Amino acid sequence: MKKLKFILILLLSISIWSCEDDDADIDIFPSETIEGTAVLNTPAVIDFEITETTDAVVGNENEIATTFTWSKVKGNYNGAILYFLEMDIKGNNFKNGVYAPLSSQGTTELSKEISNNDLNIAVNAINTQLVKSGSALKVDFSTGTEFDLRVVSVANISKDKSFSEPITIKVNAYEKIVVIEPQLFIVGSVQSYYGKSNWNPEQGMEMRYIGDGTTKVFEAYLKATEGDIFKFISNQAVWDNVIGNYGTIDGAQDGNLINSSDSKNIEILEKGQYYVQVDIDNLTYKLVKMQWGVIGNATPNSWDGETPMTYDFNTNTWGITLNLTDGEVKFRSKLLSNAVFGSGEDWKFNVGTNLTAWDEGDGNFGVSAGSASITLNIGFKGDAVVTGI
Repeated sequence: MKKLKFILILLLSISIWSCEDDDADIDIFPSETIEGTAVLNTPAVIDFEITETTDAVVGNENEIATTFTWSKVKGNYNGAILYFLEMDIKGNNFKNGVYAPLSSQGTTELSKEISNNDLNIAVNAINTQLVKSGSALKVDFSTGTEFDLRVVSVANISKDKSFSEPITIKVNAYEKIVVIEPQLFIVGSVQSYYGKSNWNPEQGMEMRYIGDGTTKVFEAYLKATEGDIFKFISNQAVWDNVIGNYGTIDGAQDGNLINSSDSKNIEILEKGQYYVQVDIDNLTYKLVKMQWGVIGNATPNSWDGETPMTYDFNTNTWGITLNLTDGEVKFRSKLLSNAVFGSGEDWKFNVGTNLTAWDEGDGNFGVSAGSASITLNIGFKGDAVVTGI
């Protein structure tokens, strides 16, 4: 009996140690945590002047600026650790979405060689994010700006992180002009309809920018049901790092907004699809319930009025079956009240051959006589999908 027990133990030991530990499907360090933090060493040079190569000047973009070094950390299971260099403008506390990684793939080494071009790209990326978020912090390309830099240590499998104490460097970079469109996002109980987590600002749904480059105006086509609530934010980040937090004033649903952490939600009173327009410059919003229909000389009402379609909330699809004649059709959602956008806005919302809900000059669909089952799907940013014609 003892001999049999020994053989079973031996076989079990062999089977355990013969398992492959490099199987990609096996998470060998599922709960590994980082022990301690790396120490980032201050390089001999911390003030960097970067010049651009032009027809008249030989710049230094391709020269090595410095090599950053740091101490080693380990995980409690001694798994692989990846190190990243992270940089942000001084005083911004490495806010989510407002930093530039200088080593985006990470390294297992304890040093990273950085070129002047690497620094210049990072500074411009930081500047872009600061402008997008509306931050009061600015990069000064004329005299240089101070930046904080730290090492992020990441357990390769569990993704547990630790952060070194930052060091401060100064970089006088040259600006790469980038046309930046402002951003605005919707957060709220409506996010789950779009495969996201409700009230998750990091998964905020980006609205379509419709300003002229100097104005901040946005729109979206939102499905929502009675009791749903939402508001607007200017950047995707954890709540503590959200810069613009736009909602109603004391809950009044009157089309006015306030930028404050105390702003209240916009509430939906009736299930359906809504057009949402936000003017951040004037802190106002418009909310219009859609009722799409088919219109044209091939439809029962010709061009005098659309034949209403039925909305399927689950699929976000408008549908209708009707008899057509030879002619043309398109889709329209006439406003219940032109007071929302002003008189004469009957064609504010229509879809034609360009398959967009915002193009008032969109072309018509040619159709042949007969019964047709037609569907129209309007996406969050107004892109359309049409079937049946």
